[in-house]
This record gives sequence, C-alpha cells and structure tokens, in this order.
Amino acid sequence: MSRRAVLILILVTLLLYAVPGRRWYSSMDQEPLTFAFRLPSSQSDRGLPQMTEEFINRDPGSATVHVGSICEMTGGRLVACWYGGTREGARDTAVYLALRDPGKRSSWSEPRVVADRDSASRELRRYVKKVGNPLVFADSQNRLWLIYVTIAVGGWSGSSLNVKVSHDGGRSWTPSTRLTLSPLVNVSELVKNNPVQMSDGSLAVPIYHECLGKFPEILWINAEGGCFRFRKTRLAGGKSFIQPSMVVRDPRNAAAFFRSCSDERAVGMATTTDAGTTWSEPQHLELPNPDAAINALPLSGGGRVLLAFNDSPRGRENLQLALSSDGGVTWQRVARIEEGKGAEFSYPYMIRGSDRRIHLVYTWRRKRIKHVVFNEEWINSKLQGASQ
Repeated sequence: MSRRAVLILILVTLLLYAVPGRRWYSSMDQEPLTFAFRLPSSQSDRGLPQMTEEFINRDPGSATVHVGSICEMTGGRLVACWYGGTREGARDTAVYLALRDPGKRSSWSEPRVVADRDSASRELRRYVKKVGNPLVFADSQNRLWLIYVTIAVGGWSGSSLNVKVSHDGGRSWTPSTRLTLSPLVNVSELVKNNPVQMSDGSLAVPIYHECLGKFPEILWINAEGGCFRFRKTRLAGGKSFIQPSMVVRDPRNAAAFFRSCSDERAVGMATTTDAGTTWSEPQHLELPNPDAAINALPLSGGGRVLLAFNDSPRGRENLQLALSSDGGVTWQRVARIEEGKGAEFSYPYMIRGSDRRIHLVYTWRRKRIKHVVFNEEWINSKLQGASQ
C-alpha cells in the first residue's frame, strides 16, 4: 500500500472518531452533585401481607427470552422490557416492550418490538449483527428511556450501548443514539440494573465491561435540549465483579452489590461516601453467587436492603430473597421465589411502586418473563415465620 493511501486511511479514521471523541470529551465536565435521595415510605398496607404472580408474555415455544426490567410511570402505568429470539445472541433477537395500565382488572399488553438488528442498523447508520440486554426506566420528567446493547462483531465483548427516549409513554421513540464511552475502542459495554436519580437531574446507570477484564462501571447520562451528555466511571478493576446494583442510603452514601466472576463464588459489595465519585475496595459477602445476576432494593426502616439472587455457588435452579438490616453487611434469607431441578430462574430486577408494593421481574426457564408483586408486610411475615 502506498504512503498516500495510508495517509488517506489515517485521515478517514480520525474523521470517523472526531464526532464521537468530541462528544466524549465535552461530557467530561459533567460532575454529579448528590443522590436525589428519598427514604422509602414505611406507611403500612393495613398489616395485610400481599403477594401475587403472573407472566408478562406468552410462552414463545422454542424461542428464548431473557434480561427483563420494569418501571413505573406517572399515573401508575407499568412498563416492562426484555429481549427474545431463537436463542441468546441469535440474529433474530429483538427487544420487546409491554405495558400495563393501573387497576386491578388490567392486564399486560401484547409485547411489541421496539428494537431489532434492522431498526438499529437503520437508526444508527452502522452494521448491527444482533441486539441484547435492554433496560427500561422513567426519569423525573416522566420520559421513558430504553438503553440496549448492539453487537457488530463477535459476542458480548464486542457490544455497544444505545439509547432511545419516549415522550408519550412508549407509543413512539426517538431514533437510537450510540453512546460513545471511549474516544478509541468503544466496545464491551453492557447494562443490567436500576438507574439512580441524581440531584442535578442526571442519572447514574450501572453498567459493566467484559473485554480484557471484567469490571463494574457507572454511566452518567443526561438529556438537555434533546442532546445526550454522558460519560462513564469505574467502580472497581480486575476480573472479579460485574453488573453492579446500587442502593442509596442518603444523598452521599450508597452501596453497590456485584455479580461474582471469581472462584470465590460469592456476592460482592462496595460503598461510596461521595455520591459515587469514589468507591471502597469490593468485599465478598456471605451470600453465594453462581456467576449470575443479582438485584438489590432499599426498604423502609433505615438500612434495610432486599436482595434477589440465586442461592447457590454453581447453578440458577432457584431464586431467593434475602434481607439485610445493616446496609448489606449481614443477611437473613426471607423467601424462595422459585426452585426447580435443572431449570433456570435468573436476572431478577425489582422496583418499588408508588403504592409501596415491590415489583419483581425475572427470567423464568428462559421461556417467559415472570412478574411477582408483594409488599413489605409479606416480607415481614416471612421473617416472623422463619424466627418461630
């Protein structure tokens, strides 16, 4: 190849990275203030334990579904999303969305596709081989966000994050925007757990990295005047922990709980005292983890944390709830939600609704997304039963 051709290739490459690099650089001055902390209400539900369960989607037959998330919008409307296809990582995988209006007699809408490889390729103007992990959430302005993964080459280590926003409750969406989190090699970024609202209106979204190491990160993102501003920071290095789940304790203090990728096979935990700017060295907890996703949620009472996890060092045959009354240091098992030899119950995701009930969604046997709803009275009743 001639010297002139080499110079032309170099210039083209620099131009391709110029806009993403500028976006990445311009976002570096975004410094979050404090967590927009709100203590969970301790108001009683008349002392009556409540627990219901249902499936969000129909049985897809031979296809598979995975990685569900759920959120609540103003007015009590629930929104759930997940991905599904012939198998994990297949080219026909798509991101699905279902809605449920408030009311005892309401039901989940028929799932519809909001992103697939064709729509992502068209909106991003780049080749997309397949799509993966989606996350849906609502912000303080009642905008609905969807962050999802696209892959151009290879597997999960070649992934990128993309965002879409809906201003009408999920009926229509903005075109996908690819998040450039590095000015050079912008790959191997994935998303899993609940975002945290910051006092300046931005969001702290837990993400993670899987190429040449495995480590947890935070995506700091904001939408101002129709433009996204974003950057990422790292919680920990190495190859031990991914998929952080953050629990805020007050405006500056929070804990992050991690999926374990190490031989320790135990849930990890780290803490911050400066609203996520720096984090302590992660420590292993007493709870086992089979290299599987976990999800944590703050409860009322100060320091109480609920954790959904696979209670085994080797498999995903059960889904367990555990409670900590000291911010995550010690734990007590509360209830086993699912159990089945040879089955998989995985990737839990919890939110607390405006009615104070807890919504849990998870992968059920890789065939359906299950939705379980319970209140703190139900948790307390399980604790009392275990102590008797």
